Amino acid sequence: MPDLRHREGGAEQDRRDQDEGPRQRLVSLTPRELDVLALIAEGHSNAAIARGLVVTEAAVGKHVGNILAKLDLPPSQEVNRRVLAVLAYLRGGAR
Repeated sequence: MPDLRHREGGAEQDRRDQDEGPRQRLVSLTPRELDVLALIAEGHSNAAIARGLVVTEAAVGKHVGNILAKLDLPPSQEVNRRVLAVLAYLRGGAR
């Protein structure tokens, strides 16, 4: 498990370094993927996103998978990838 305690200057810099990658990769998302990510950021479930965009839940799942892949957020037991994607979106100034 990573050390989550604050280190003088180190923890904040580590966070900034980790955030840079996904933020820079936001530009690779399609307009529809950005729509899906925006709705995730608003707290919507895949089912709610599917209803709102009038697509299947499977299509939303595919978009979410593409978003996570493009942001280079591999599966992890340590962190929630959807939260990391939303943080990249919010910090990247998307929309």
